Amino acid sequence: MIGIIVQARMSSTRLPGKVLLPINGVPMLEIQLKRLTQTKVVDKVVVATSNEALDSPIETLCQKLNIECYRGDLNDVLARFYHCAKAFNFSHIIRICGDCPLIDPELIDQIVSTHITNNTDYTSNCVTRCFPDGQDVEVFSFNALETAYEKAKKPSEREHVTPFIRDSNLFSLEDFTIDQDYSEFRISVDHPQDFEVISAIYRHFDGQQFGYQQIVEYLQSHPQVNALNADIELNEGYKLSLLQDKEQGF
Repeated sequence: MIGIIVQARMSSTRLPGKVLLPINGVPMLEIQLKRLTQTKVVDKVVVATSNEALDSPIETLCQKLNIECYRGDLNDVLARFYHCAKAFNFSHIIRICGDCPLIDPELIDQIVSTHITNNTDYTSNCVTRCFPDGQDVEVFSFNALETAYEKAKKPSEREHVTPFIRDSNLFSLEDFTIDQDYSEFRISVDHPQDFEVISAIYRHFDGQQFGYQQIVEYLQSHPQVNALNADIELNEGYKLSLLQDKEQGF
């Protein structure tokens, strides 16, 4: 079974509660989940959140949308993913972050299909950056996830799920790229400015079907919107985790 696991929590340090912030009255996570259910090659979509009481509203939203919700460790996200994937008997897992509400379901299908066809352990479009930030898709086998769960030790590996799979040289890797470079565009949500950009994009398309290419075209033709979050650094959370690795002697 091929499953999407969306990691989501309310305790974001830079924009608390961001996954449930409303855009045109619709929680951001709900927008994302409705887009994810449009994929054609995925069998199931699950949200993996923490056992903390603060994250109970996420489970409530999932119940409303008839989406399964798995709850696990807040900080050991790798363990949360492993136990979630095992509970739902996923053979291949697509990792999606809850701060990427405008993820493109057709792009997910393309990457999953490449992963299955080439029979690799890990396939992603975010190692070589050419897609917009916020269109990150990682696909990996359950066997790779299980090995990472058993062997990964660093804080960055436990919090961010896939670094051990990418960096341990134990697995076959596929780098999904395109000829164009759209990496300058930021359509993920970590800061209030990011939310302004996402809200503007969503309101512009007003219920239409749209993918990452249409988003890029919109941002190219609306530079004042694109400029709102253009100076925000990429992968701030992961860089903080790497500092934790050093502090703990890794």
